[in-house]
Amino acid sequence: MSQLTPLPGMATSPRLSPSQKAAVVVRLLMMGGADPGLAALPPDQQRRLVREMASLRFVDRQTLAEVIAEFSAELDAIGLHFPREIDKILQSMDGALSQEVVDALLHESGGDPALVSGAAWQAISTMDVDALVPLLAGETDEVVAIVVSKLAPDRAAALLAALPKDRADSVAAAFARTESVTPGAVARIGTSLGRHSAARIRGAFDSDAVIRIAAILNVATSALRNAVLDRLEAGDPDFAARVRAAIFTWENIPQRVETRDVPKLLRAIDSDLMIVAMHPPGDAAAEFILGSVSGRMADQLRDQIEEMTKPKPEAVEEARSKIVATIRELDDSGEINLLADEYEDPPGT
Repeated sequence: MSQLTPLPGMATSPRLSPSQKAAVVVRLLMMGGADPGLAALPPDQQRRLVREMASLRFVDRQTLAEVIAEFSAELDAIGLHFPREIDKILQSMDGALSQEVVDALLHESGGDPALVSGAAWQAISTMDVDALVPLLAGETDEVVAIVVSKLAPDRAAALLAALPKDRADSVAAAFARTESVTPGAVARIGTSLGRHSAARIRGAFDSDAVIRIAAILNVATSALRNAVLDRLEAGDPDFAARVRAAIFTWENIPQRVETRDVPKLLRAIDSDLMIVAMHPPGDAAAEFILGSVSGRMADQLRDQIEEMTKPKPEAVEEARSKIVATIRELDDSGEINLLADEYEDPPGT
């Protein structure tokens, strides 16, 4: 990573090495609940990362902001990424190579046939039954039995019910003949069927960089978050806008939480915690919450805010972080539905 210009008004920590910066990023990702994929690294790199974490101890806010901004810029600058493993490369090229070449490469590398055929089986599992029936029309009973075995029970039952009765009976009888089928054979069947399937679903965009940075900034302090976003804005306004759209913080409550859901939030959140978070009086998110409840409850909350001794900024920040985490949990469980924060292309794009 290149050296970034320090934020003004703050003391600079000693410059971190690339491996130390990696340790900082991994620590932040894990604090944000993201999986940095450490298990896929070679063992020596995993050990080195742990040692770097143990040696760092403390990192000041300026250095932290610089590392995050640098990491964000490098992620956004990556134009193309190739997996290290042969089987994962073959998976990404699913259907583009002959089965003979796929088998030979897997044999040479010791790759996993099931991984290569995973995308094909996923596509098959999402196909409508009406599309599966003609796809399997020319296949043997054993192949159809294997396909039925790979489907979820409800979809498997629906597929058998959609087959002509004599074919369904033959497929049912073929189940006993599939016990000795090897994983490699199952993989080849999936790949072959996948090539004839019109239901391949591929992601249009890789938003991994945005998701990872948003996960970090969601758990960062507001000062650090704003500093990083300002740096991103200066270097890449488009990327910064996408990161902003993926973040959900206390400040986003008025735009992302529906008025009707506020009473649910108040029931799920400790009242003392909410009172601390609503300091100082006049905060936009606090006013939104107060305006979304009954007048009597709003007056009670205002009285409690005024009566409370002014909390320290750190306490307010912590309370808001806990409330935001609770809101995310309610959204994940379906109890509330956060509104989408629309991302708009910058002018001139």
